[in-house]
Formats: sequence, C-alpha cells, structure tokens
Amino acid sequence: MIDFRYHLVSIVSIFLALAVGIVLGAGPLKEDLGNTLTSEVKNLRQDKATLRTQLDQAERGDKARDEFTTASNRSLLASRLDDTTVSVIVLPGADDGLVKSTTDTLTAAGATIGSTISVQDAWVDPDKATLRSTLAQNLAGQVGVPVDQSADLVDTVLARSVLTKAGSGAAGANAALEGLRTGELVKYSPDTVTRATLAVVVAGPVTGSDTAARSDRAAALARLAGAMDSAGAGAVLVTSSTAPGTTGTASVVTAARDDKDLSGALTTVDDGELPMGQASVVFGLLEQEAGKSGQYGLAGDASAGFPQLATK
Repeated sequence: MIDFRYHLVSIVSIFLALAVGIVLGAGPLKEDLGNTLTSEVKNLRQDKATLRTQLDQAERGDKARDEFTTASNRSLLASRLDDTTVSVIVLPGADDGLVKSTTDTLTAAGATIGSTISVQDAWVDPDKATLRSTLAQNLAGQVGVPVDQSADLVDTVLARSVLTKAGSGAAGANAALEGLRTGELVKYSPDTVTRATLAVVVAGPVTGSDTAARSDRAAALARLAGAMDSAGAGAVLVTSSTAPGTTGTASVVTAARDDKDLSGALTTVDDGELPMGQASVVFGLLEQEAGKSGQYGLAGDASAGFPQLATK
C-alpha cells in the first residue's frame, strides 16, 4: 500500500509540475519570453543591416580604388619598359584573364613580347620524369648548357631558350624550343621566338587530392621561375590573390617565398588580378634589372604592398 501511495504521489507531482509550467508559460513568463525573443531578433536584424552597409561601403571603396589605380597606371607605367623584350611564361593552371591583363600591361608599358610560352602539365608529372630528363640532355647543347643528371636541367634548357643572358644564338634556341614542344612539354607563339632579357612567369593554383604531391609540383614550378630569373636580367612571378579559407590547392608564389634562395633573387607578386598588382609587375621588372628583388601583394608573407616606384 505504501508503494502504491508513493507512485500515486509521484504521478500527481509530475502532472502538477506540468500544469504549473503550462500556466506560467501561458501567463507571466510568456510575455517575458516573447519580449526577449522579439528583442533578440530585432538586434540580429540590425546587426545584419549594419554589416551589409559596411560590406557595401567596402566594396564601393575597393571598386573606386581599382578604378583610380587603373586610370593612374596609364600614365604611371607608360614607356617604363621601352626598348625591353619580355617573355611571358604561363604555368599550368594560370588564369587566362590574368595572362591577358599581364600581357596588355607589359605592352602598355612599352615592352615587346618576345614569346608566350605555355608550360604543360607534363612538366611536373612524375610519370614524365624520364621524358623530361632525356629531352633536356639531348637539347642542352643547343643552348650551351652543360649536360648533367639534375632534375632541373630541363628548366635551364627552357630558360636559356627564351632569355639572352647566356646560351647560343637564336637558331639553337628555337631548335631547343621545338624539341620541348615536340615532347609536349610546352606550347608557344609565335613559332619563331625572339629571345628576351626579362621574363614574367604567370602562375595559378596547383590542384590535386594529395597534399604532398601538390606541394612538390608547386616547388618544381617555383624552381622553373627561378631558372628564368637566373638565365636573364631577371624575372617576376605573378599570381592572383587567394580567397581566405581556400583549401585543396598549393601556391607557386608561396613555394618561391618559402625557398630562401629563390626569395632572395626572384620578385613575386600575389595580387596580379588587381591594378595595383599589375603595376607591381612592371616595377618589379625594373627592380630586377637593378639587381634587386621583393615579395609584393596582400598575402601575409609579402614584404610590402608594392615595389618602390623606380625611375628609368
């Protein structure tokens, strides 16, 4: 009987608690809770509106800044690269728009484009290592490069084929380039290349499912940019800004900046899609001609936003 009464009291207590909760919820607490939720929703809407306004203002500011820089570049960059021949080296994954804008900027600055070399995926394909080595050893003599077993020999052959600091005459350079094209390592235009004194290397994100493989390819492409720098009067490696939170890619510019030897000689630009970045490419080339280098752009590993505005 005691057990039955115990259970009966427990059940009654539960229902009483529920009844009290219902009464309170429908009465005094309902109003307080409703007011609190209404206030929170109102505050969240106000915060959202404020953030939207701030974002719109920032976007308008960015647009105005870029429009001003674009207009300023016309006079700022004019004739800076007169009497200069530049080769444009396009790495796998480079954005076509960035290639075009960079080429247009170089031309507007007075440069002559000696060639546009498109490096193919096979350049960093591990399965093509034997092909690259064989071609490099067979073609090295065409551009006056000593034959060795270095994996970077093919980089030197290409660099000496398009730049004039060292190597043989134009006939040998074009023969070497034709060999690389036949091996499907590069494509280029025009068919007869004018060797340049400077190079702009246009990079894109290195993709792939394997993190280590991505890093290896980015490092290999950074070394190719370094070979361009060594073979001529200098080179600038340029890419577009990376969106915050981007994953699954590796950056050739980051790989170059992480390499002490490369970063001490090669100029890099990480905001090439912006008018400011395009100006950095031109002034970076002038900096290279003066025997200096720098790391420019918006990324955390950049040394400055842009180069000093050198005179020529």
